[in-house]
Amino acid sequence: MKKINIFCVFGILTLFLLLTINPVYGNFEQTDTENIIFYFNFSEPQIKKIKNSNYERINLENLENTNNINEPCLPVKPLKILLPYGKEVDTIEVITSGKTSIGNYHNIELGRMLHPNNEKQVLFKDVIKKEINSFHSEKIFEKIGTYNFRGSTVLFLNLHPVQYNIETGEITYFKNINLKVNTKDSNHVGLFRKHPDDLEVIKSYVDNPSLIDTYHKSVVSSNRDTYEYIIITGEDFLTTSGDYCFQDLIQSKINKGLTAGIFSVEDIVLNPDYGVNGAWGDNNPSNPFYLYPITGDMGQFDDDPARIRNFIRYAYSELGTKYVLLAGDADLGDPSQNVVPARFIYANETGLPLFGDDWFEEDDIPSDIYYACLDGNFNYDGDNRWGEDGIGNNITDIDEADLLSEVWVGRACIDSDDEVSNFVMKTIGFESSTGSYLNNILFVGEYLGFPGVSEYGGNYKDLLLPIVPGDFIVDTLYDRDLPSHWTKEDMINILNNETRFLINHDGHSYYGYNMRMNNDDVDSLVNDNYFFVYSHGCMAGGFDNPDGYDCIAEHYTVKTQHGAYGGIWNARFGLGSNNTLDSPSGALDISFFKALFEQDIGEMGRASYYSKEDNIPRINENGFRWCFYETNLFGDPELNFFNHTGSNPPAKPQKPQGPINGKPGELLTYCTVTTDPDGDDLYYWFDWGDKTNTGWIGPYQSGEEVCWDHKWDERGTYQIRVKAKDFYSIGSEWSDPLSVKIPRSKGIYNIPLLKLFERYPILYLILRYLVI
Repeated sequence: MKKINIFCVFGILTLFLLLTINPVYGNFEQTDTENIIFYFNFSEPQIKKIKNSNYERINLENLENTNNINEPCLPVKPLKILLPYGKEVDTIEVITSGKTSIGNYHNIELGRMLHPNNEKQVLFKDVIKKEINSFHSEKIFEKIGTYNFRGSTVLFLNLHPVQYNIETGEITYFKNINLKVNTKDSNHVGLFRKHPDDLEVIKSYVDNPSLIDTYHKSVVSSNRDTYEYIIITGEDFLTTSGDYCFQDLIQSKINKGLTAGIFSVEDIVLNPDYGVNGAWGDNNPSNPFYLYPITGDMGQFDDDPARIRNFIRYAYSELGTKYVLLAGDADLGDPSQNVVPARFIYANETGLPLFGDDWFEEDDIPSDIYYACLDGNFNYDGDNRWGEDGIGNNITDIDEADLLSEVWVGRACIDSDDEVSNFVMKTIGFESSTGSYLNNILFVGEYLGFPGVSEYGGNYKDLLLPIVPGDFIVDTLYDRDLPSHWTKEDMINILNNETRFLINHDGHSYYGYNMRMNNDDVDSLVNDNYFFVYSHGCMAGGFDNPDGYDCIAEHYTVKTQHGAYGGIWNARFGLGSNNTLDSPSGALDISFFKALFEQDIGEMGRASYYSKEDNIPRINENGFRWCFYETNLFGDPELNFFNHTGSNPPAKPQKPQGPINGKPGELLTYCTVTTDPDGDDLYYWFDWGDKTNTGWIGPYQSGEEVCWDHKWDERGTYQIRVKAKDFYSIGSEWSDPLSVKIPRSKGIYNIPLLKLFERYPILYLILRYLVI
């Protein structure tokens, strides 16, 4: 009798625990440094009929859907998992439960062909094949790849909670997916600098930032913080005769408190340390960025681009470098104008309408990610294609490219003293700008001619409107909303007389054509307020001059004293979509705006690379690798969109005041205050330390106390920080952090049974499965 009662009590207690302690969506549990465990709960997907179509769309919580050609578009949960120091992936285990059918005979939308935004407006017939198999019938997860990131290692994994059988039309989903990543010792340990900036970037990027603590025991370089900002240029441009030179730009960085220096390409390529067998070369296993041995012709790993990259490895590791300006044109046809040569990267054509002998863009994309992402050699199999994905790699299924940046890179395509002067003048000039134009943004959309909702660029631009804070003024110039199409004269008038500091464009382009202007039109601009352009257009950023002349991005940024202080343009085809607003170019654009206005990233280089890295989970979808490679920053990577010396920044906000302990789900209030030396009204940004924030709230008067509420649903210790900005978006320093502890509820989490589940999670998963 006593034995039965004990089992009854055990059973009741077990049921109580399983029913009440259900891990929340995305809850991370680390049991030790060998295994990483996630528990996920998913709600029932919503099925919606697509307007003017026979297809349906599946929506699940806030997840994006896949978009591979001829495959059903299904929700995906991306994960960016930080591996413990010195570890690599051994095995991946998934346990699912609560599989539920939501009916048969559904007709889910399929991924469509992409469309290039080229000036010739060539349209391609959308092809949907009939040979479509059941999708994800057993594919619960997909491993995207493992990439090194500033000395850490990050696993990219996509979960597929929704399944679809195209033959029966049945949709099923899993209520629960439990993921376990088992690790083992790695033969490669990267260089972890323990630099505060690296810690911040890594922790803000991954889904399990607590594992960064395992990196405290890593080897740290003799970081002298000598050159946080470097310029690499030809020796002819170290000193120039124009009104402005690169030394003026270096001095402006020093005046802001950075350490900065300038280095010549000629000195770099002659230094044996940067050769293929040198200390930082691709054939040296002791190089901390070495991942795999060289195959094929060793000479191609010892050319000028490779040596420049090896120097950047040294600068990052030994000099504390964060920002790199590649100050030189890269014209292949003219050696005198090939100042800082480009590395040409290959992207496959899946889902792209490229065909015929006249199309050459698929394997020669000039991409500066080669100089920003420093691990590996970008050419595992040693052929003439750099940056191939795992399918293109002829030796193994490893992605040849490194997709995570160690430094933030921008390019100034100069090849004359005048162009140096123009670039430096506009960069320094924008930093000292004042006026209301710094709060004005323009969205520009052309008629694209693509089918359905993709017909107008304005439809793509509208997706950005909810991201922009209310203290910015957003105007639109859309063909969609006008009686007739806007003209280049309309655009020239806006740029000269009603300039906005940020212009976002979706329309057809070519090497010498963008926003309906030609190179000569850009050269004729007379604006004194400089602007930044983000454009989806094709080829406008082809700085290698494949058509024999400088691309229009160069005219905007270096060939005139007016025009743009910077921009992001495509070196090859910008990619739109067919009857959907989900496109590769559009996704990177959205992530760029998220960087500026949701992640509070003001530096041009950092925002540019955030837009790429935010889309790594989709890197193998139609056209995403293509756009990842081809979008290049024309401009100074350290230049901040929002900090201008013409206005004084607010004082550092007071350390947040409020409770330092709380319970999960309890609403707590925190207050701060600061002042502005110019008396401007202020906006505040509370960062809650859990990857959420308030965004910019306000305005408040200078000196007015500001309070805001927040609750944490999960236990942990959180660091609350606050920063402020004035009317001109000039930002303050971050406040000192306030540490807040949200402990587990006593009485439940301390009992031995739960500790047993934590130590042996498979027991929990089995029991949980049995009671569902």
